Amino acid sequence: MTAFAAAAGALLGSLVVIPAPWRVAIAVASIATRSRRPISVLLALIALTSFMASRAEAGMAPVQSGEFDGWATLVDDPTPLGNSGVRFTVRIDSRRIDASAHGSVGYAMTDRLAGERVWLRGRLSPIGPDDSWSRWRHVVGRLTVSEVVADAPAAPVGRFVNQVRRTLSTGSRALPANDRALFLGMVIGDDRGQFPATADDFRAAGLGHLLVVSGQNVAFVLAIVAPMVSRLRPGSRLVILMLLLTMFSLLTRFEPSVLRAVVMAGVSVGATALDLNVDGRKALSWAITALLVIDPFLIHVIGFQLSVAATAGLVLFSGPIASRLRGPMLLRVALATTVSAQIAVSPVLIATFGPMPLMSLPANVLAEPVAGPVMMWGSTAGLLAGVMGGWVAHLIHLPTRVFLWWISGVAGVAARSPAVMVGGLGIAVLAFGLAALLSKLPTVKLLGAMTLVAVVALASAGAPSIRSGRTDVGEGAVVWHAGTSTLVVLDRPRDPRRTLEALRLHGVRSVDAVVALRGNRSDADAVRAIRDRYGSIEVAAPPLHRVRGAHGVHSGEVMSLTDLSVEIMSVDPRIEVRVSIDADIASTSLAVAEGGYGR
Repeated sequence: MTAFAAAAGALLGSLVVIPAPWRVAIAVASIATRSRRPISVLLALIALTSFMASRAEAGMAPVQSGEFDGWATLVDDPTPLGNSGVRFTVRIDSRRIDASAHGSVGYAMTDRLAGERVWLRGRLSPIGPDDSWSRWRHVVGRLTVSEVVADAPAAPVGRFVNQVRRTLSTGSRALPANDRALFLGMVIGDDRGQFPATADDFRAAGLGHLLVVSGQNVAFVLAIVAPMVSRLRPGSRLVILMLLLTMFSLLTRFEPSVLRAVVMAGVSVGATALDLNVDGRKALSWAITALLVIDPFLIHVIGFQLSVAATAGLVLFSGPIASRLRGPMLLRVALATTVSAQIAVSPVLIATFGPMPLMSLPANVLAEPVAGPVMMWGSTAGLLAGVMGGWVAHLIHLPTRVFLWWISGVAGVAARSPAVMVGGLGIAVLAFGLAALLSKLPTVKLLGAMTLVAVVALASAGAPSIRSGRTDVGEGAVVWHAGTSTLVVLDRPRDPRRTLEALRLHGVRSVDAVVALRGNRSDADAVRAIRDRYGSIEVAAPPLHRVRGAHGVHSGEVMSLTDLSVEIMSVDPRIEVRVSIDADIASTSLAVAEGGYGR
């Protein structure tokens, strides 16, 4: 009970911050250490975590606006921002700052990695009072970079870790571009090169957690190394495994899910070395306690919440579910772990992102068993591929291509199925049906099967389908649909991934043509993503456009689809169109209709 009381106290102390003096926290902790009663441990952790949270909040005073000219240390790797920029987090005088750079300055930051130092010039500004996303990451300001003056390498450990990442990245060049991005995301959490269509496929299939490194990577790394050190003495084995876990945390940039898994694995390894009995529930409880005492803000990070929920589902439900299933052990374990994790994380996912795809359960059952080999092979042979290069790297990564082909195929099929979504009530009924299906009583089994069929039928009946006429799906896209024809009109789409998601969630199953009103870089990125998702389509853009493969149109031209026609009214400074359905004028100008669309 002590471990569970400690975890509960840490959770409560992180959520309900009481600015307790440090003397009170130490006094309560010492009392708990002496008595070791669960209630004492609970109160001690509430006091201690609240004290740490209040200290963290006290250090969150925003920066003052002004010019900056000095050294900064990269906290993470620069990631793409918009159409021609990058964003990254830096540490300046022990304070975290979100930075952004565009144009040639952004390009100069593209190949930098976390831990490296750069001399930057730019403009500092405080974060907004309601910017909770930055706040929980300990970010206190923003820096708009205008110049990169100089750089310096990372510390020796950081240099070694960055070299490992670069070696893995070099070896992955033997893979096609899309597979390479998936591989790097799954093995080391580098998702910067992932195609928007692929990322949306994985999210639509409920496989978004496979796009980045997660806690399960830690288990696979330990599975590789543990046999090599099994004959060492407990003390030596403990030191080697703890060093390995620390290096893996650095390699994956201290992702919250990895931190949870690393601390949990450290507890288990330490308990084994000391000959203590610590099961999965206790290890999870102590990991939660340690991490929240160190950083109480983690309780607000969605990655940490999902990791804890999934692990709790595994340690609580996977064993009982596997024991009730029939068939080969490998299949039973795979199904039990997937079901228990999915059911456990669903409340967090639904509360944060809304209804979740019903296809996530079968997609995870099919993809998860193959994701493990990708991670294990990538952590070992992937390094060798990076060292050897050439045809050797291509040969080494042949299994990787097969594994990724299967996972991508599962995601693609699931994403192209109707967007059947379930909310909190649907998940609760689904969990009830699954539990009843695992019962030993035939009547209860029948009730469970009927419940599952009813949930699927009702959810499928509510699947979205694009309606005839004009639909503003948001994210810079308007859809015209009639009969078998679908036209997408783009105006300032900010993020291709979000545009694809908006089209999918509104039931757009195919696209025949696209009109890019401005023909700029943002239109070009969105068109490329739409083509990746829907195949070859006709694209119209202004004469001086930047959309690859688009047709530069002129005033008076008409695009004819089966059930739609599009007349180009003007092209300066951007396209204005008139869309006709069955020869009836359905709208005047999209650019000015309905309150000034696109302005």
